Amino acid sequence: MASGRRAQGCWTCKPAAPERKIGCDRGYPACNNCLRTGRECLGYGIRLAWPDQPDGRRRVNRMPDRVLHISPINSEHYGKQFLNLTYADLTKPSSGYTGGSLAVVVHEPPTPRLKRFVPFVPNMHERDMHLIQYYEQHLSRMISTIDINNGFRVELLPMALGNSSEASQGLHNAMLALAALHLWGTVEAFPYKIKALRSLSSSISAGSVGSTATQLATSMMLCVYSVFDETEGNWNVHLNGAKNMLNQLTIAGGGLLRHCFLYTWFLYHEVLGCFSDPLQYGDHGPSSLQGGRGLGLDKSMIIGSLGCSIEVMEVISFVNGLRAAELRGDASHYTAEEKTHRNEEWHRTEAKLAMLEQTLDPDSIDRLKQPERTRILTTAELYRVAASLYLQRTTNSPQAQEARSVYLLQAFQLLANLSICTSPWPLFVIACESEADEQRIEIMMNLDKMDRERHIGNYYVLREVIEVYWKQHDLQADSTRQSNTKWWDVVDLNTAAPWFI
Repeated sequence: MASGRRAQGCWTCKPAAPERKIGCDRGYPACNNCLRTGRECLGYGIRLAWPDQPDGRRRVNRMPDRVLHISPINSEHYGKQFLNLTYADLTKPSSGYTGGSLAVVVHEPPTPRLKRFVPFVPNMHERDMHLIQYYEQHLSRMISTIDINNGFRVELLPMALGNSSEASQGLHNAMLALAALHLWGTVEAFPYKIKALRSLSSSISAGSVGSTATQLATSMMLCVYSVFDETEGNWNVHLNGAKNMLNQLTIAGGGLLRHCFLYTWFLYHEVLGCFSDPLQYGDHGPSSLQGGRGLGLDKSMIIGSLGCSIEVMEVISFVNGLRAAELRGDASHYTAEEKTHRNEEWHRTEAKLAMLEQTLDPDSIDRLKQPERTRILTTAELYRVAASLYLQRTTNSPQAQEARSVYLLQAFQLLANLSICTSPWPLFVIACESEADEQRIEIMMNLDKMDRERHIGNYYVLREVIEVYWKQHDLQADSTRQSNTKWWDVVDLNTAAPWFI
């Protein structure tokens, strides 16, 4: 290699020169300054520069870490900010995963919640009344897709306001905390949340007779609080407490739980909790699916607290079990007979899901206006199609790839028929299957509408996880494994709360 001097300094001396006053002698192939000080000389070749990577040579003029709204939805530029990758996006694949694929773990603090400008009620008594009314008239409708016989209102409010027991006070204050959080933020909600926790703890310690259902409802309301507040992080604690209380209720009823609303409410959280972390999936599946067998519920009927039917939830749980077995390495121990059995079970589930019909409660149909019936049925169908995408992603056969394409088109047709998608779980599954820019922009529009109308903390984390996954997926555009990679091998969903509720 020919020696000589170069016109500019080496890449080792250049960044240090302004601060350390190091002059490069431009020796080739390595400068003498680097050789003398024992530093690695990075040479003189062309280097790609990333504007968002501080290198000491340019003034740092960064955009904010997270810019959720660059252009109005009706702008022709909407969504195009997503096309820009950053240096940090390229560094993510190099860490955190050894399974032959990418791993994206979003550990950064979630985007700060924007404060709502809602008039504050100064008087404490008036404030509590205002918050209960807000829960009854607004929040109870927000967290159920069906408002007829809405359990969040018709069952929980009597529990919370019916007497002055510690258990009732706990539920009452948990409702106040949720309403205060949604209206005014965490500072105003915190005292109510502390009161709810203290009342619940006192009720459990005293062994209050006949209050287990109310204690369960309090724990579940605190779960909902954790989903609304993306910084709270105690969702698993509250859900495990609710699980213990649900077992007590089942035992007290001779194996038959008589509180159907509490059962379906818990089932929703438990199944989607296993979706976030499949290792929570037990040997026999979620306890809620086991405990509800004797309730005599019509599993094809759409339930407001679920957004779909129990049958769809069973399919989601089945796929969670497939992922759990894969993570535990169970497949390597299967006999030929077990593999055949499991393959047959998969195809039975696929056929069942394809033919599955979800119905409205006959007692509610006449009380629902046509637009409401259409919205409820469309949302339930969106869950079914998303469950189909979820199931098909567990295999890489050409038939599965073709099926995913068909289901994805159906999903976007359903989204187009909804003025707003109120269900984060199906939207997340659809987003993970979306590759075309037009589809992704449609997802972002739905997320923005969800945020404007609902203002729930899970939106911020949900959007960030989706965008990080898209970026990492696109970085594998030239890889043959791109279309066969399971998105759950790329995204770690084991966070403080399931952001899909």
